[in-house]
Amino acid sequence: GIIYRQATEPVNNHILNWRWSDQANTYRPRGAIYDPDCAVVIEEFDHTCPWTGTAIGKKNMPAFQCFVGMVFFCLIFDIMLLSRAF
Repeated sequence: GIIYRQATEPVNNHILNWRWSDQANTYRPRGAIYDPDCAVVIEEFDHTCPWTGTAIGKKNMPAFQCFVGMVFFCLIFDIMLLSRAF
């Protein structure tokens, strides 16, 4: 998910091993990446979705996969309607 900006070093730094990011001007945990397209730090970053304009990562991956599945379903349904399969 999206990591909120941390201006000061987090208290549990020894556990998560937070590092300063000059691009994002914030501390970020190991494994989190700054996405310049959306200007956010996100855990387990996968990609930036051009359709929704959001960064896809750890917490919104299931919603994104559901979105892609629904687009696929609608595409198949439209093809069936256009080919008059019903």
